[in-house]
Amino acid sequence: GAMNSLGTFLLIEMGKFNNLLKKMKKTLEELQRALKGLVVMSAELDAMLQALLFQKVPTVWSNAGYLSLKPLGSWFKDLVARVEFLESWITSGPPDAFWMSAFFFPQGYMTAALQMYARSTKIAIDTLEFRTEVLSQTPDDIVQGPKQGVYFFGAFVEGARWDVKEGSLVESHPKETHVYMPVIWLDPIVKDETFGREPGYYNCPFYKVSSRAGTLSTTGHSTNYIRNLQIPSGSMDTDHWVRRSVALLSQLDD
Repeated sequence: GAMNSLGTFLLIEMGKFNNLLKKMKKTLEELQRALKGLVVMSAELDAMLQALLFQKVPTVWSNAGYLSLKPLGSWFKDLVARVEFLESWITSGPPDAFWMSAFFFPQGYMTAALQMYARSTKIAIDTLEFRTEVLSQTPDDIVQGPKQGVYFFGAFVEGARWDVKEGSLVESHPKETHVYMPVIWLDPIVKDETFGREPGYYNCPFYKVSSRAGTLSTTGHSTNYIRNLQIPSGSMDTDHWVRRSVALLSQLDD
């Protein structure tokens, strides 16, 4: 049968990771040969060596890679974890909850999930949106996927914290900059004129990294901004969280 939308998305992601891994392997081999004096040390290889010495991700890798502000050690550990997640998806099938931080293009994942629902229900995709529900479970607690939509994890909230008992945003603890969010359910619904304007919900922007700045890519999507998610604002007015600049991030800088 035809491959489903998430399968197509996985195929594209695998291609991007394979490109990055090939680039890393090739440039490391070239650098080793240059250090042995077998080939001339080009400006690109010299810049790569300087970056490695200073624990930075070489530009030649970051150009082929995904948006990240991590230093080299954390970046490499993160890369290994991402590849392992995709490998387990390939070998064991789709997980019950998806690690959103693993992807080059999280927007594509969300569109693919929406497309799967649209095809199964025969509802036009442009009339659909995701209702957001923050669960009380951690990724390890999830033993089964949702009946519709998807579970995802990997988000950090900045500027506030999530209170599991209250089921809403609350003020951060002192000296606490980021808090790991529980699993979030993206539930497809037919949107109406009230979508995104429900009282008691904060339209929380979701970014890949903390710089909160990006450029428009060739797909028409931002290289950093993913989408808004509706998060319960609790006892505080939504404007309070706007002033606090509360946002979700898919990864931290360390």
